[in-house]
Amino acid sequence: MACAEKKGKAKAAGGAAVGTPVGVAGTSGSKSKSKAKINTITLVGGKKRKRNASSDHSDGDLSPASPSKALEEDMLAKRRSNRQVKRKKYTEDLDIKITDDEDEPEEDVDVTTTAAVASITGGAAGQLMGEQLKQELQLDGDGLSSMQFFVENPNEEDAAIVDKVLSMRLTKKEVSPGHYINAEEFFVKYKNYSYMHCEWATLEQLERDKRIHQKLKRFKIKHAQMRLLLQEEEEPFNPDYVEVDRILDESNSVDKDNGEPVVYYLVKWCSLPYEDATWELREDVDEDKVVEFRKIQDRQPQLKRTPRPQAAAWKKLEEFREYKSGNVLREYQLEGVNWLLFNWYNRQNCILADEMGLGKTIQSISLLSEVLGAGVQGPFLVIAPLSTITNWEREFATWTDMNAIVYHGSLASRQMIQQYEMYCKDDKDHLIPGAYKFEALITTFEMILSDCPELREISWRCVIIDEAHRLKNRNCKLLDSLKMLDLEHKVLLTGTPLQNTVEELFSLLHFLEPAQFSSESEFLRDFGDLKTEEQVQKLQAILKPMMLRRLKEDVEKNLAPKQETIIEVELTDVQKKYYRAILERNFSFLSMGATSNSNVPNLLNTMMELRKCCNHPYLITGAEESIVAELREVYDPMVPDFHLQALVRSAGKLVLLDKLLPRLKAGGHKVLIFSQMVRCLDILEDYLINKRYLYERIDGRVRGNLRQAAIDRFSKPDSDRFVFLLCTRAGGLGINLTAADTCVIFDSDWNPQNDLQAQARCHRIGQSKAVKVYRLITRNSYEREMLDKASLKLGLDRAVLQSMSGNKESNVNGQIQQFSKKEIEDLLRKGAYAAIMDEEDEGSKFCEEDIDQILQRRATTITIESEGKGSTFSKGSILCAHYLSQCVL
Repeated sequence: MACAEKKGKAKAAGGAAVGTPVGVAGTSGSKSKSKAKINTITLVGGKKRKRNASSDHSDGDLSPASPSKALEEDMLAKRRSNRQVKRKKYTEDLDIKITDDEDEPEEDVDVTTTAAVASITGGAAGQLMGEQLKQELQLDGDGLSSMQFFVENPNEEDAAIVDKVLSMRLTKKEVSPGHYINAEEFFVKYKNYSYMHCEWATLEQLERDKRIHQKLKRFKIKHAQMRLLLQEEEEPFNPDYVEVDRILDESNSVDKDNGEPVVYYLVKWCSLPYEDATWELREDVDEDKVVEFRKIQDRQPQLKRTPRPQAAAWKKLEEFREYKSGNVLREYQLEGVNWLLFNWYNRQNCILADEMGLGKTIQSISLLSEVLGAGVQGPFLVIAPLSTITNWEREFATWTDMNAIVYHGSLASRQMIQQYEMYCKDDKDHLIPGAYKFEALITTFEMILSDCPELREISWRCVIIDEAHRLKNRNCKLLDSLKMLDLEHKVLLTGTPLQNTVEELFSLLHFLEPAQFSSESEFLRDFGDLKTEEQVQKLQAILKPMMLRRLKEDVEKNLAPKQETIIEVELTDVQKKYYRAILERNFSFLSMGATSNSNVPNLLNTMMELRKCCNHPYLITGAEESIVAELREVYDPMVPDFHLQALVRSAGKLVLLDKLLPRLKAGGHKVLIFSQMVRCLDILEDYLINKRYLYERIDGRVRGNLRQAAIDRFSKPDSDRFVFLLCTRAGGLGINLTAADTCVIFDSDWNPQNDLQAQARCHRIGQSKAVKVYRLITRNSYEREMLDKASLKLGLDRAVLQSMSGNKESNVNGQIQQFSKKEIEDLLRKGAYAAIMDEEDEGSKFCEEDIDQILQRRATTITIESEGKGSTFSKGSILCAHYLSQCVL
């Protein structure tokens, strides 16, 4: 609290930005910043540094001159050769962060600092921290770090340091009465101040920052590039950055000038990490957030561990149970919560294996809410993929009043979470053993994999593991890390408990009940080779008490049907040339076949090259330059859309997409496009930019908060976004995109369950429209053969989880294993047919056909209706009767 009081004194003395911004909606009365008009924020006072007022003509934004034609062509060429990994929607996010130390190398942490933080980092002496963090980390008596989150009484020079240049504009400046000249203004964020205090300033006003000229030079270069990439006016930063997420601490001080009491709050801002928290005046903080902060501070910690109630205390929850804000569970979700509660009371770890889209998140949150109502205050642990943790936090806030925190981010952010969010303290600011501020902690698999001793020291009353099929490999490091945690009750959530083999199922069962499933060899001896109906039924009997699985067709009779259309596209002449070249270059490997293990890597490499060729030849190293050079000799390179036409006509799949998307847009559809390859998404992104289609994008490199922001922009009712580009594995987990009704699988996954996960982003409960899935397959190539092979993997899932009849699909064990050496060889040999076929003009014909002809002649359609059948396990109502009888016994 001492640090906070110093901050208060510093601000009261005018040493920090505390002035109230004008021009912000709601500043008179309501303090909400969420709908702030960013470009009208200016500061009227309160800062120690003296600034001139913004121009009187602040509304007359004049854009800088457009870049020259030569520069534009150069930028386009650079974009084509260096395809960006992701597109972010705010100019501030486009890496225009300019700090005073950006040209200085990062220094290693010295021995003293490393030793000081050992109790927090688990002795991870190898970790490096910046010099600023070294100075800010100070340990208190409980082994936690006390950080300074402000600069005490900054002098004029320090207070003028520009952290980020966010935007620029031309405005009119009066140099003499009636005489105006054009003047550049820059929208800047100052170091150690929040985005709420950003302002427009001229170069003269910014010159107190000694390095401002270099910073503005770098900004202008990047700004010119962005003007080519961003066709519409973008806001200078994400409006979330001025919306209060949580209040972390409070400081009371006295204004030295007038003796009035002053209250400051340490604010964590939405979509920003904890380390960017700033102290703000109470008047600038939303009152609702203050009430929320008070509620958490006034909460009495549970000092004595409450034992779990006995099994006989379990009672079935009645229908239409109402949660926060009037939210009500669907009937099947209530049955699922009853089943989860029954297992908790009976000390039975379990798997909720409902099909994707049935609300496993809501059911598990409701379970924790009911456990809390039974007197067990936690702490509870939720482990989920990075892409879903924001959604988990949102659902906790929507359905319960539980204090759920997200434990993720840099070392500095995690230190702050420990300092302010995790532990209860007494009046002397000492930790109270076993007492926590939070009820639920949400974290990622990556945090569990990293060395997090602070999580191992907590006795968790219940853990929820989302997308638990990540535990399918028994020897993975994640399982080892989970076994080091103190977990009283375990719940696994997965829509695909069986993906490839029964061996993967054993890994999940062994984690849940290591005593019951101790021997992998015995389990595989009984079930490793599923050939008979008796074996399937025996495995189902073992799974039934600890696994609940419902399909959409079981619980939602009115769910819109899903129609999948497999479209066979032709290789273009360009693709055929590269396809042949790949096969000819690797002829020696192909002729050797899979007779030796040493040749398998060569075959796999050949397969990957063919896969790139089928998607787009630009993915092959050096191909883009060669293809464009050849086309320049045939077509006029000065045509405005020359590069777009070269991009489209080089690949059959893009030819098809170019014909399909205009039809979908005209019909008012919204489209998800999935690909396995990030570089393939880059090519699709270039195409969408050239066609002026508005889009969003998620792949493995997009941060969690940016992912959720992209989902929200795409999903809002008045959204103008037409396409969502997703990497199948990064965007296929736990994301709700029911705003879309069309799904394009640009290239199929080896594992068909991943494609099903992707389709379930839009075909799920809550989808009111019929969903159409277009799967693009290159005709007469290895791709078609691969799809046929991979689809057989679904046989195991149907045999064990969905089929009780022991039909022919049960007898698929020999076909559902990972591809063997022989199968890899067969795929390549059969796929080679595309390179030697005589139908040289098929590619040209395909390019000339319209979308109706393609769909009529080259497509196979499968419609999946809601039939209300197919689930292995009994529905929840039957289960309730079953476990009620068990309680009586």
